Amino acid sequence: MAEYLNLPSKEQFDEINKNLRMIAGEGSIDDFENHPGPKTLLRGTKENGFYGFVQPSEMGLINDTTEYNGNNLALEIGLSSGSSFNSDITLMKFSRKGKVLFVPLTGYRYSVPWDEIYKVGAVYGTGNEGFLPPAGRVGLQLSIDSTDNSINSTGGDFLGDKTSAASHADTVAAVGDILVLKGWGTEENNKEVTVASITDNKIIVNEPLFTEAGNKESRFFKQDNIVTQNTIVTIGGKQYRVRLLKGAGEDPVDSYVDSDRGAVGPDNEWNDLILPLHERAKLGNWNYTAYAKNKDGGAIEDWGIGLTDENLRTHYNFGVGSYSWCQETRDDAETYKRVVRGGLGASDLYASSSWNTYSSIGWLPVLESI
Repeated sequence: MAEYLNLPSKEQFDEINKNLRMIAGEGSIDDFENHPGPKTLLRGTKENGFYGFVQPSEMGLINDTTEYNGNNLALEIGLSSGSSFNSDITLMKFSRKGKVLFVPLTGYRYSVPWDEIYKVGAVYGTGNEGFLPPAGRVGLQLSIDSTDNSINSTGGDFLGDKTSAASHADTVAAVGDILVLKGWGTEENNKEVTVASITDNKIIVNEPLFTEAGNKESRFFKQDNIVTQNTIVTIGGKQYRVRLLKGAGEDPVDSYVDSDRGAVGPDNEWNDLILPLHERAKLGNWNYTAYAKNKDGGAIEDWGIGLTDENLRTHYNFGVGSYSWCQETRDDAETYKRVVRGGLGASDLYASSSWNTYSSIGWLPVLESI
């Protein structure tokens, strides 16, 4: 299958930008920091808006030495996992909460696990470890029992074999490992502890704990898995934080078992930025209408751009990398699974084990202005 299929050429995208400008008229400057591409918003607002399309050649050099493209961006941040594709694809320029974002039309790599993106610090862009490092657990299925200083799970998924088709989890830790506990209602439980023993549903630690039921943000993860999520690159003399899009309403999703799979909420960048560009926004005839809602549960705004699943490669009919990793984790017993968007159309919201190397799942990076 051809890499670019029937995507518009650079010249066609330039013509699209020109025609959109003519329709929108000349507005006031919105990008005062003079980032590459159009400087006035075509659609939306500074909170959620679209400037237009930008070619890789317009971005400038990475660290004043290397031309910008997907291959070189991956090299710069140390992401070698998976396979490269569409390295020179056109980018979309957005405004999100006042910041300029660049997102390529399609991913830059496929068969790359979420875990590997995390390891190079390019998932969350938070400046700390992010919400949940690989092999962590979170949520209502967790509890703490002070009688034996244990962390417990009704889901029974503390042990697993990622290489086994019969295993549906990864192992969270081993005896002697240090766990970091965060988000618990009892402040004294939010600390580092050492694993004394571990079974599939119980971890006993050496330090004293206080009995409590888990909440949506009660979590723990192995200290050795922590990587600071603050990968920054300099492109064209400007600094950008490299991260993934937010594909659900919040993290962890609220709730993946609901009809909307947690899509509705204020944090969903995919629904706020990507879906308004899609041709199905005009009629609202999404493949998955329940997942294609704005932050209040209403219809997605139509920005009149008309991108297709082929343009965005958001359906498997158009090749590898049709799903894109996002930041969020599921909020049920399978919190080792991370949200992906696309695959069966731009509106689709699914989740996959964070270590998966399926050719259908790809790396779609965000360049967020600093």
